[in-house]
Amino acid sequence: MYVNVVSFKVKEGDDITFLEMQKFEENVEGKPAGLDHFHILKDKNNKNLYYLLEYWENKAAKEKLEATESHKAFHALRKPLIEKKEEVFECDLLV
Repeated sequence: MYVNVVSFKVKEGDDITFLEMQKFEENVEGKPAGLDHFHILKDKNNKNLYYLLEYWENKAAKEKLEATESHKAFHALRKPLIEKKEEVFECDLLV
């Protein structure tokens, strides 16, 4: 299983909108082929820092979603809420 972890620093005051947009994409798009599940975590020490953990069958499934016009449009709508995309980690789930 391929795990993608991305951290986002959300602009002050836009945290609820950020989370609602994430939920909106899930409701509109449904569960993409190859996505097992995901979590959104909030950092305890930095109130504007969020982590998106996605569990995919493989990296190709994630890349297929990212190539869709609807996903690109979602990113364009969400972009003003993001102060900074911090880090991206690609991992293999072992246990």
